Amino acid sequence: MRSTRSTSFLALLLGGLTFFSCEKEATVATQSTTQPVAVELNGSARVGGNATVQVNSIQDSRCPANAVCIRYGNADVTFTLSQGSLSQSGKLCLGECGTKGLHDKDSTTLQLGPDTYKVLLTEVRPYPGTTTDTKQTAVLRVTKQ
Repeated sequence: MRSTRSTSFLALLLGGLTFFSCEKEATVATQSTTQPVAVELNGSARVGGNATVQVNSIQDSRCPANAVCIRYGNADVTFTLSQGSLSQSGKLCLGECGTKGLHDKDSTTLQLGPDTYKVLLTEVRPYPGTTTDTKQTAVLRVTKQ
């Protein structure tokens, strides 16, 4: 009788732990973290639910790999974020982006109707001097606020 009670208690305990661990996983899954998207020049990608980001231009003047440069240079990306009939354009930069030295302007916030989006430029590929591939790609993280 005692071992049946212990077995029942253990089964209930394990069932409860399984239930709570599953509940925790479901909560984490609903908290969406937006993954970065790699968008080629003149390409687009769906982001933040029903928004689309399009990369309009990439200008990369960063110092090539294995070179000695006086300036680091910068990579500029212009893009358009759209949702339905609404759209906003923006410009982001990595590296020497201002006239007063090293100033990243790698993120911006845009309003599309009632929704606010944060757009972060994390990378511009390829880094100059690392490959002969000429396809330029901007890596963006778009988060609905």
